[in-house]
Amino acid sequence: MRTTYEGLLERTPHERPFVLTRAFFFGSQKYGAYWTGDSRDGFTELSNAVSMLLSAGISGLPFGGADIPSFVGNNTEHTWVVGYQLGVFMPFFRAHSHSDYTVREPWW
Repeated sequence: MRTTYEGLLERTPHERPFVLTRAFFFGSQKYGAYWTGDSRDGFTELSNAVSMLLSAGISGLPFGGADIPSFVGNNTEHTWVVGYQLGVFMPFFRAHSHSDYTVREPWW
């Protein structure tokens, strides 16, 4: 993560680099954000994401988020609503899903 950050900084010295990663460690908060990984549809995954974000946040890694409502699966309307309700309180809101699924945006 540090190498990516420094490489981007060298390439564009007048812009602040943005690095997003799934693999992070103590000290990573200096170089970018993280997300909880590719999640499946369902409330268990949302619950796990909240738990991970809270644990990482009190450990000194505050800038993280999850795939809202999930990365894999066709989500129900209820999953979308609950996912967005949780997502607005995450430091990094990431509305993201796989291209193979038909319901990828809330208005669909």
